[in-house]
Amino acid sequence: MFACNHAGITPDIMCISKALTGGYLPMSIVCTTDKIYDAFYDDYNKGKQFMHSHTYAGNPIGCAIAMAVLDVMKNEHILEENVEKAQYFHNALMDTFGQHKNIGEIRHINLINAMELVTDKEKKLGFDGNLRIGYEIYKKALTHGLLLRPLGNVIYFNPPLNIAKEDLDKAVALAKQSIDEILK
Repeated sequence: MFACNHAGITPDIMCISKALTGGYLPMSIVCTTDKIYDAFYDDYNKGKQFMHSHTYAGNPIGCAIAMAVLDVMKNEHILEENVEKAQYFHNALMDTFGQHKNIGEIRHINLINAMELVTDKEKKLGFDGNLRIGYEIYKKALTHGLLLRPLGNVIYFNPPLNIAKEDLDKAVALAKQSIDEILK
């Protein structure tokens, strides 16, 4: 579920936010190890506790949405069901862009996929940063109804966990159309 799981590490402190409410409302949870938690836990009168709050603390609408999201995650087994869907999506991107002269690499973790834009596939030379090719493709894709995430010469796909295969196919087709229009 988290990048740290894929990296094989366990953080001492981790903040979980966007996914809790699907990005609709501000909400976060801070998770920590028992050792750190115990360092701040004590009776109020001892002044040992970590006193902090903010304007988002306990927002009832945010909490209700987070509870609904967690309920869906638990009861609809979305993560388990996405293993096959993630491979399907990656394969569709590989089939469409694997031999593309301007795609140096396609990498993924679950449904998140990243395509590296290059001028030379063999040497994996990126486009001149001043051209902002990733951003240009992003803008073109928006005109077609597709939201990508450009970071320099890398274009990211971050689809929602509940996306249908038909929508994944549409995303691949729209990405191809947008890339072809910019890199004609």
